[in-house]
Amino acid sequence: MNHGWQAGRGGWLCRGLVLLWFFLVFGAARAADLRAQVGALAAEVRPKGWVVFGMRSPAGDWDLAACRPDGSELRFVTRTPLFNEFAPQVSRDGRKLLYRRMPRAENLDNNRHGEQGQLMLSRADGSEPVALGKAGEWPWASLNPEASAMASLSVKGIAFVDLESRQVIRTLPRKGFFQQMTWSPDGQWLCGVANAFGVSWSIARMSVATGEANAVNLVDCCTPDWFPDSRQIIFSWRPRGQRANKGYGWTELWRATADGKTRQLVYAEDGRHVYGGHVSPDGQYVLFTGNVEEDGDPGRAGAPMALMRLADGPIIGGASPEARARHGAAKAGPVLTLPIGWEPCWTAAEIFTPPQASPGEAGTLAAEVRDRGWLVFSAVSAQGDWDLFRMRPDGSERRAITRTPGFNEAGARFSPDGRRILYYRMPRSEPVDNNNYGTFTLVLSTADGAQAVELGRGFSWASWGPDGRQVACLDTNGIKIIDPGTRTVVRQLPRHGLVSQLVWSPDGKHFAGTANGLGPFWNIGRVAVDTGEIKLLSEPERYNCTPDWTPDSRHVLYARGIVPEQGGRAELWVAEADGQSRRALYVEEGRHIYGACASPDGQYVIFTRSEADLGQVDHRRTTLAIIRWRDTPMVGDESPALRQRFPEARRGPRLDLGPGWEPHWTMAPAAPQPGTLKP
Repeated sequence: MNHGWQAGRGGWLCRGLVLLWFFLVFGAARAADLRAQVGALAAEVRPKGWVVFGMRSPAGDWDLAACRPDGSELRFVTRTPLFNEFAPQVSRDGRKLLYRRMPRAENLDNNRHGEQGQLMLSRADGSEPVALGKAGEWPWASLNPEASAMASLSVKGIAFVDLESRQVIRTLPRKGFFQQMTWSPDGQWLCGVANAFGVSWSIARMSVATGEANAVNLVDCCTPDWFPDSRQIIFSWRPRGQRANKGYGWTELWRATADGKTRQLVYAEDGRHVYGGHVSPDGQYVLFTGNVEEDGDPGRAGAPMALMRLADGPIIGGASPEARARHGAAKAGPVLTLPIGWEPCWTAAEIFTPPQASPGEAGTLAAEVRDRGWLVFSAVSAQGDWDLFRMRPDGSERRAITRTPGFNEAGARFSPDGRRILYYRMPRSEPVDNNNYGTFTLVLSTADGAQAVELGRGFSWASWGPDGRQVACLDTNGIKIIDPGTRTVVRQLPRHGLVSQLVWSPDGKHFAGTANGLGPFWNIGRVAVDTGEIKLLSEPERYNCTPDWTPDSRHVLYARGIVPEQGGRAELWVAEADGQSRRALYVEEGRHIYGACASPDGQYVIFTRSEADLGQVDHRRTTLAIIRWRDTPMVGDESPALRQRFPEARRGPRLDLGPGWEPHWTMAPAAPQPGTLKP
């Protein structure tokens, strides 16, 4: 009996293992299928114009930014560090841009933003901006379909204003409307948030011709906008009776016929308030933002934006048990995550001149580098963690390649053939820090972020060998050369004081790294692989860090830091690998320069510009830039002191690529596969 029971238990164990295997495989297949669906959605919407939105700039102010509907080609539309710009509306013909501007010191208020600051009108690309009035004038303004007039909502009523003469053409009573007013595409209606119809915070519609108004949806609604057919309205609604969020509930995205007779859920998720719905010009897709903060978080950094097909709705995001219980017919996806932003607006127009036709030297540089491979770097994702991203060297086709909201990832480096990357993964609670990111879990993956394998801790400051078959890393005992497949140590050398940021030369003959012991502070040292001999490359009386090799293995790029007690900024310098000479490449009075990497052909240099002296990395104050090697030395701003030090230095061009940190460059022809994110 005992023998038979053991056999029976083994049978059940086998069945259990089979079931476990089935669910794991099935779950992985479903996840892979959803990723494929999101990828297909991204490819589908990419050519469909531009999304314009408010975004925190690296300088900390709010600027207007734009990206393709798949999140690629992120760029700034305005750059005014003394002002905040927000709430963009692109005209229906895609030629004009209406927005508001206020002093940087004033905080954005989600319930007052249409009254704050000056109303501005510009070309759709942000050029030729003109103020339409003083601060506080023309609140909650919205353009008519021809962009020849606007409607403005104030406590006095609704004013219709001719844009050429700036004269009020006619007025209407506001009928309880008090914010977020939008003119319909057919020009016949206005919609807005109203305290009327016996309740507060309702969505209502008003006839432009007669002023008659009707309720669309009642109680706890906001951010309405029109469908292109002018017969439906997209809006946010927090239905009452929810138990989640301590009984307060979560705001959901809904659609309704403009007469208020029918309504339908579009998107909901336990854990996010969903705002700012904007329907694509062809009526097939919808944009929105979602955040745990009820106001959409404009006072800090904004909220993750997302995009979905209306035909796929209603969709429930995440686990969301209560939302699924209330909306049993809802689906699971696909939903495409876009950059962090606020109040997005979609236009089908091509509002920017293509890079190859851009005026000025920076445009020429962008066109020059666009097809020269790919960059990989770290940046903050829509979920607030640090993920790895890739993009073209001109800043286009920007896309996340890791999607791990529970972790931060940093320090990515392409293998010599460009087919793989190594990087470090750490808990999200661990701040990303320039001085210790290479001490966490080492991960190897394909260049698109797939097939990731964790090697674990104990492989600090790893660097690819010249043939991509070995990896070198640092520990307290020395420099270890390991076989990543077996994780065995092939060879070990003395580290001679190298403590971080180890980089193996392309010819395999030397290591460079940040060292203690070559002077009183951090310095750049070069260690010979064959003899273990170390040589000082930097000035010993300074803090120096973030070395990297040029493709010829004859030079080392590094951040030339400050002399203690004297202040200043870290600068980008290059040293001869024999230690005989060094010179400046790029200096800037307003930024510290770190993490430089030469292009594989040696013609360009990409680096990180940071407002802060790193340490801990602040993504809002850290950006990437590219310059030509032949244009060095270069001074990046108008600084009399730097001009005196470098009288022959050039002033540009510099191509700014937006937020990012610790870039690496490959010219491998095979493009990494687009990554996608779930909101």
